[in-house]
Amino acid sequence: MTLVEAGVRRALEANRAAYDALRAKLRVGMAEKDAFEIVREAVDAVCGTEAHEFIGDFVGGARSGAIEGPPTDYVFQAGDAFILDLSVRRGETWSDTCRTFFFGEPSARQREAYETVLACQKLGEKIVRAGLCCEDLKRDVETLLVSRGYGGKMPHHVGHIVGPKPYMKPAFELGDMTCLEEGVVCTLEPGLYFEGDFGIRVENDYLVGANGIVNLFDYPREMEYFVI
Repeated sequence: MTLVEAGVRRALEANRAAYDALRAKLRVGMAEKDAFEIVREAVDAVCGTEAHEFIGDFVGGARSGAIEGPPTDYVFQAGDAFILDLSVRRGETWSDTCRTFFFGEPSARQREAYETVLACQKLGEKIVRAGLCCEDLKRDVETLLVSRGYGGKMPHHVGHIVGPKPYMKPAFELGDMTCLEEGVVCTLEPGLYFEGDFGIRVENDYLVGANGIVNLFDYPREMEYFVI
């Protein structure tokens, strides 16, 4: 196991604790800033006195359709989606994951979009390996999205390298012709966004090998698990 892989795995312990805490404590009527405090307490509890920090996107309701943003006083309402994209530095190494929570029964539109996001991530899990041209994954994911009627609804990259920094190149985006190296840790973070309505993103960290990738964040991603 490389130092980067080991470091990412340790940092991911804090991500797991944060999502567990949110599932247990989040409720309609709380604010994005309350969610931030829940995450802070969970990350601090895991990392203790070890040097650590975290950054992330805390966007709920219509704000989730804008992809990213810091926590605000926005109060969660029934029917909202809430994106928590969480990067944790524990020691010298960062993690980077994302889950989307739902306050109450998701709508049919949210369910369809969520299944499409998971399909995009699973496509990446099948084709990413050392030697892959990073741009190719973005093209393949966009082809899938177009086939399902979601063309243009994922304006960002499909993932990137993580480890010494929370975001590193290469990234799975148009114009990045870099060939992926064996032994690096990458993310897969497809998402769909509907301005003024809602957004959805799911992200895991993976070790890149010669014949494929290994998921380093064995945490549920099924939609029902994140219904509050």
